[in-house]
Amino acid sequence: MSKTTDEIRERRAAHASQTLMMLDMVPLSDTDTKYSLLSGATRYLHDPAIAEKWLSLIATETDTTLKADMIRQLAATGLRQLNNTTELINVMIASLAQDDARDLILPILGRLSITNQTARQHLIKFYRQQENADTSRLILSWLLIPVDAGPEDIAFYKEIMHRADITDKLVIVNRLLLQDTLDIATIASLLRPDEPVAIKEMVLRFCFDRSFVPVEALSTLVKTDTTPFIRTWCIQLLAVHGIDSPALTDTILHAYTQDPDQSVKQAALRVFEYSLQLTPAIIEYLCAQLATAQNLQLLYLLAPYTAKHETLMNALLTLSTQNVRVDLAVAIYNILGKLIAQRPALFERFVQAYELEQKEECRTAILQAITSFTPNDDSLNTFYSKALQAPSPAIREAGIKGILLIPLTKANIDVVQAAAPVLLHTQLNRELRRLLAKKISTIPQLSADTVKVFSQLADHEQDQAIREICNKVQETAISQAGSSSINWEQWLHKADVEHQFSGIFPHIWMYYDENPEMANRILWAALTPGNSSSLYQEGVSDIEILRFLAVHKGMDDNLSRYALTQLLTTDLGNESKFNHYLLALKGNPGFAELREGLWQLLEKRGRYINLILLDEVLRPTAAEFREQIDRQSTAAGILPYITYLDKNCSWEPVPELLQTIMAKPFVPQDNDAMRAMKDACRNACIDAEALQRSVTPAANDDGPGFAD
Repeated sequence: MSKTTDEIRERRAAHASQTLMMLDMVPLSDTDTKYSLLSGATRYLHDPAIAEKWLSLIATETDTTLKADMIRQLAATGLRQLNNTTELINVMIASLAQDDARDLILPILGRLSITNQTARQHLIKFYRQQENADTSRLILSWLLIPVDAGPEDIAFYKEIMHRADITDKLVIVNRLLLQDTLDIATIASLLRPDEPVAIKEMVLRFCFDRSFVPVEALSTLVKTDTTPFIRTWCIQLLAVHGIDSPALTDTILHAYTQDPDQSVKQAALRVFEYSLQLTPAIIEYLCAQLATAQNLQLLYLLAPYTAKHETLMNALLTLSTQNVRVDLAVAIYNILGKLIAQRPALFERFVQAYELEQKEECRTAILQAITSFTPNDDSLNTFYSKALQAPSPAIREAGIKGILLIPLTKANIDVVQAAAPVLLHTQLNRELRRLLAKKISTIPQLSADTVKVFSQLADHEQDQAIREICNKVQETAISQAGSSSINWEQWLHKADVEHQFSGIFPHIWMYYDENPEMANRILWAALTPGNSSSLYQEGVSDIEILRFLAVHKGMDDNLSRYALTQLLTTDLGNESKFNHYLLALKGNPGFAELREGLWQLLEKRGRYINLILLDEVLRPTAAEFREQIDRQSTAAGILPYITYLDKNCSWEPVPELLQTIMAKPFVPQDNDAMRAMKDACRNACIDAEALQRSVTPAANDDGPGFAD
């Protein structure tokens, strides 16, 4: 094995020696011979000695074409066999000016430049001299391979950064950012709106990592960049050190109010929430912006700061007193009004502002804020009372809120009671009026004027809850002051028009004698059919009314006609009422229709009424009774009269009238009539058979005659 190896080595050495001899002859040969000799030596270029000799021939060769071919053949070997890279670099650099070999030399120098600073410097120098874009791109591709860069490389990167194309520039910027060698001015130059998005994104990430804030460049991007997430990042980066100048505040405000992207708006909003520094200059700027803004977005952004920054609170309050839009002033009062409980001094300023303010909407907002705070004394009682007299409904409502806050003590009764007239303004908030009416109604002893207000309110109020409160107040006043508190006209209207009797019963029973004429009209209105359900709700019936009027001699023809009509038309399921109606009719015996109606009652419903009571009301004469009997032509028609005589058997004309009835030819023929006649005769102590015989013609007793 060793012998074979030795033989191979000897053969290689012999070939190498022969090749070197061939290469020694190259300078002395013509061009064709050179090509022939070099061609024979090419296969042994991997030998270091031959490669070194080949390199020396390249250095001395004058034929550019041949030189380029030699360089190509050498480059094809990979150049690993060359130990003297310095000589190789010098030869390549010396040949770089030749166009034929340039494309071969540049890759060689590029590979060498990765580890050799000399090659790198020459490439950089050649790059600066180069005007061909493709060549420049090729050189730069090798120069950008090393990760570590020295001062010369960094200076070169900065020099060519803005001239390179987008792809190379991205690599250059990344390399410079990794080396952390860019100053704030260079960083700002990379954040221009026309820079590629990838570069701006990379630079912004670097700024976040280093807390670099190029304010002017970031502000420009917020207003002009077309990529939403870039604008969002710029806003967040501006907030790193806080928004501490009017210019920055304007940038963030511009993003919140005018940016078309919602995510950018949200980013600006969050910056306002946690990063805004309210210096005097910024507060002055914000107030100036508020005065000219077309909406209230900015004010609502500042609202959370008002509780912590007294300077801002005072500035906004001062702004509200100036000649600004009404909606802005109202919004300021609404926001600051919530702080009154925390800042008592603000309460006094609001009271002063109310006295000075001329705009109705602003006065309303101030008053609403004041009424949300309850002082420990009665200093605002007069203030609330004045508000109730204002022409604005909103101010009145705020005044009502203030009155509702006043403790209902003995010292405050007059103030609360004096608020009653505002209840008559039905256009005000219904719930507030309810609460105020309820509060006033709880005062133990209301004045006559207050009771009068509630009486007027009951006439026109549509809200059922308030009407009930009014009725309660009136009932309490009547219980305390008697009939002087009764509004008879109102009672009549309620009964006759509204069909309501709440508050009327039972007071009308008690004070009937104070005004019997009006009381009669009210009670008569109560008997109309439309009031039946209302009377039932009050637990009062028409029987009670009629009985009461009968006792107090208040029965007139209308009431008598009502009672008589009820007797004649009421359903038979209500027979228990008939006697009460009859008793009521006794109170007006002079009623012209009474007798005729009672005769009809006897004929139609005689069996359902108390005939003794009917006799007390009717008081007929024998002639009248006989006249009614004579009108009857049937047994059914005569039967009620027989029953009447049966029940009133002690009446003196009864025997004579029974005889008249018995004389009717249809009476003896009807079993029911004869049965009733026998009962009537028995009760009148009359022999019914004898009475019948007395009115029946005697029969002939001679019998039949004999024929002649």
